[in-house]
Amino acid sequence: MSKITVIESKKIEAPATVVYNILADYNHHRHILPPKFFPKLDVVEGGVGAGTRFTLYAKSFGGETQMHMAVTEPEPGSVLVEQDENTGLVTTFTVKPISTTESQVTFETVWQPQPGLKGVIDRVTTPFFMHIVYRQEMEILNAYAQQLGQAAVEKNKNET
Repeated sequence: MSKITVIESKKIEAPATVVYNILADYNHHRHILPPKFFPKLDVVEGGVGAGTRFTLYAKSFGGETQMHMAVTEPEPGSVLVEQDENTGLVTTFTVKPISTTESQVTFETVWQPQPGLKGVIDRVTTPFFMHIVYRQEMEILNAYAQQLGQAAVEKNKNET
C-alpha cells in the first residue's frame, strides 16, 4: 500500500526567522499545538533544532497515542523535520520568506498506513482529520508569531 501524504500551507504574518525559531524551539513549539489534539509535549533531549528528541501525546478518534520524535534540520533556518522513531511518520516544516514581515509555512506529513482494514480506514479518515488539526495549528502559529514579533519590536525600541 502506498504512503499517505498530507500537506497544509499558510501565509503567516511574521518574519520567516521568527516563525522558524518558534518551530525549532520546542519551548515555543508546544504553544502552537492545538491542546484538544496534542495535550502534552515532553522534551527528552536537546530542545532547540537538530538533535532534539521529544514525546508527543496525540488524541484522535477517542484514543491517545505517544509519538517518540527525533528532529533534524536539513536546511537550518528554513526546513525542520520530525520523525517518529517507532512508525517512521515524517513531518517536514518549511518556512520561506514572502517579505520582511510575512512568510509562507508548509507542514507536510508522510506515513505508511497499516495493512488491511486499518490501513483503509486510515487512508480515508486521517488526512481529513489532519487538515483540520494543521489549519488550527497554523492559526495558532500566526497569532503566536505576531505576538513574539511584536514583543521583539518593542524590546528593540526600549533598548535604543
